[in-house]
Amino acid sequence: MTARKRQESILNVPVVETVISQDQIQQQGVTSLTDVSSLAPGLLLGEAPLEIGTQVSIRGIGTTSLDPGIDQSVSLNLDGLQLSNGMAYSVGLFDMAQIEVLKGPQALFFGKNSPAGVISIRTADPGDTREGIVRVSHDFEAGQWRGEMILSGPLSDTLGVRVAGSYSHSDGYFRNHAVPATQFGAAPDVSREFGGGETVYLRGTVLFKPTSDLTARLKMNYTRDDVDGGAPFQLASCPDGTVNYLGIPFFAPGEDCKGDRVLNVVNLDPVAFPGVMNGGRPFTNIRQKFGTLELDYNVAPQLALTSVTGYYKLRTAAMIGGTYNGQAAAFVAAQKSFTRREITQELRLNSDYAGPLNFTLGGFYQDGKMFNDIDLLTNQALGFGTAPVLLTGTQDVRIKSASGFGQLRYKPWSRLEIAVGARYTDERRNDHALTSFTGFAGPYVAIRPPNISSKRWSPELTLTYTATDDLTIFGSLKQGYKSGSYNLIIPLVPGQDNSFGDERVRGGEIGVKARLADRQVFVNSAFYYYNYSGLQVGVNEATEGTGIPLLRTVNAGTARIYGVDFDMTYQPLPVPGLKINAAINWNHARFTSFVGAPCYGGQTIAEGCNLLPAPVSTTDPFPAISFTDPNVFGGAPSRYTSQDLTGLPLTRAPDWQVNLGASYEMAVGNGTELKFGTNGQYTSRLLTDLGPRADFYQNEFIKLNANVALEGGDGLWEAALIANNITNQYTTANCTNLNYAGANLPGVVSGAPTQGPGGSDEVHCTFDRGREITLRLTLHI
Repeated sequence: MTARKRQESILNVPVVETVISQDQIQQQGVTSLTDVSSLAPGLLLGEAPLEIGTQVSIRGIGTTSLDPGIDQSVSLNLDGLQLSNGMAYSVGLFDMAQIEVLKGPQALFFGKNSPAGVISIRTADPGDTREGIVRVSHDFEAGQWRGEMILSGPLSDTLGVRVAGSYSHSDGYFRNHAVPATQFGAAPDVSREFGGGETVYLRGTVLFKPTSDLTARLKMNYTRDDVDGGAPFQLASCPDGTVNYLGIPFFAPGEDCKGDRVLNVVNLDPVAFPGVMNGGRPFTNIRQKFGTLELDYNVAPQLALTSVTGYYKLRTAAMIGGTYNGQAAAFVAAQKSFTRREITQELRLNSDYAGPLNFTLGGFYQDGKMFNDIDLLTNQALGFGTAPVLLTGTQDVRIKSASGFGQLRYKPWSRLEIAVGARYTDERRNDHALTSFTGFAGPYVAIRPPNISSKRWSPELTLTYTATDDLTIFGSLKQGYKSGSYNLIIPLVPGQDNSFGDERVRGGEIGVKARLADRQVFVNSAFYYYNYSGLQVGVNEATEGTGIPLLRTVNAGTARIYGVDFDMTYQPLPVPGLKINAAINWNHARFTSFVGAPCYGGQTIAEGCNLLPAPVSTTDPFPAISFTDPNVFGGAPSRYTSQDLTGLPLTRAPDWQVNLGASYEMAVGNGTELKFGTNGQYTSRLLTDLGPRADFYQNEFIKLNANVALEGGDGLWEAALIANNITNQYTTANCTNLNYAGANLPGVVSGAPTQGPGGSDEVHCTFDRGREITLRLTLHI
């Protein structure tokens, strides 16, 4: 494993991790990071719309903001390239060599933006022999065809090449039952199968070993994802029913307001939304180019120098109707073009002396930029006299980061290692914004939020005691942080500070790793305890007097997580080919202080919206829905704006996650093997949106998977049937609150004794797919 950026036995590394081998990846049919989450308790993913991408959490710590400007709390390390943008997680997985899920802060070796953990992926390299693989699969539920081709082998004694390509086409898993009301801005055509599209993934690897002391590895990747409809959002709760107080039919007929395979999303009429992209059909298009050049050189017999040069470029275009309405089109549509480019360079020097003292010394540099072009269009068919373009603008963020890190490893005797290390990071960000309030033609107002800079130390102390060759006990104390950034969700207005600060973590772990019963059993367990301050969380609040949602990232007060990770693998010697695995994560993750969190739309004083009063604006359409107090603004009509979420669970932080599985391989003939596998996952109740409402929770669930494969010709061919989520559970880890009854129009009132006519916010979620049945054929040539 490579948790400390060098090859080590999993038994000796003082890190809690889940390692998924190449055989597991193939047998379980892993093609995405969502599939990985079913094999690693504590890891949860949620899908977000537009240019935001996947939201990832480990042990309840992760990104919850619908904001492309925020970095993930769980870093993705792909062949040495460190990525933290949510869209990077959309990269499909194929031709993988190994996946490691490292739990807990990993600041020393993986740098900033890994306060929750790291997902480290190594793709396959060319081998010593020629290899060709053709793989075709079909998912019967989504109508998805997927094909892969891999060609690999040596060109000489020192040079090897591997070329891999994947293509998939899906009709769409979810069914769209929208009934367009064309008189209210909806287009007459409807995409009845939602979420389909095409994906292309190309990778080239060149491995060059001119001498025994030098290895050069070049990885080049290109991906193209075109998704019809975008993220599969649907209504999960409608506390006020499905009738709009203005009489506009925003809800689809028969809307059941629960997670299932049916959603309701209309296309937009370009006449009602002048300038809308893609003819009014919601979509997400993603283009990614990235690669690494890794050089490993033994500068001395016990001294290795590694250089990793990385390049990443993302381009995304997307459009949605603001609230995914099922009959009348939404009042607001959002369309965006987002670009992120990063160039990184890392140098590491590792020693492996025979004496008691060794070290790692390194440096890292990042040059990045983000550019977001944002348009908010209004529905002209509703007849409210609004301008066609509510706001349009751009934001241009530049990132410069440099860090140095080092670790000393001292062994006072052969079975005890004391490791002390630290990383120092100096990062600077700035944002240049242009906003027009009068349409695409301008004029544009230049807005310059404050520059962000941070200089942070991330120290780490670990003790590793190898009591025997089969038993390791370890402990660690760590500190890490995640960079602050800028909200890039909507165009800025003059005087607005869209920045948010760093997130910091301090704590530690105590663990044990052991091989038992004649090495038939491997056990890995740890207790962890961490305190977080400035936790970056996403909030959703309605602007005063309207229902237009303001999505932004804020720094919460403090949070604490503690719990136990346990996993076990059993391979009984009397039954060759049988493997049983179990993993459990118990996690207690709560806000210890979050005073001043924004109220959700329609939240009353009695429901907890009772902090930070503000006077009601003179232009507010419902000034009577307020409270008066002679000690508050001289008795002027007022409303509260905030609440206290202290004690609330963190988002995507279930108390329990359990995984149980087994696999068995047996010979059934000359060169033919039959393989079986099954695994089940239990997840307890979890919060999916920030707030105290009962309908913000996903109830507990169990998912079961199974697979069977027949391999013949001494590994030349394989036919496999893979069934995932056999229990057909529609679950979510990502919801947001938006007001449908008000439908982004005046009528949403919070912080008063009673609600406004718009009532309370509805709950809007992206649901994972239900049952999937896939037939896969593989041929080695």
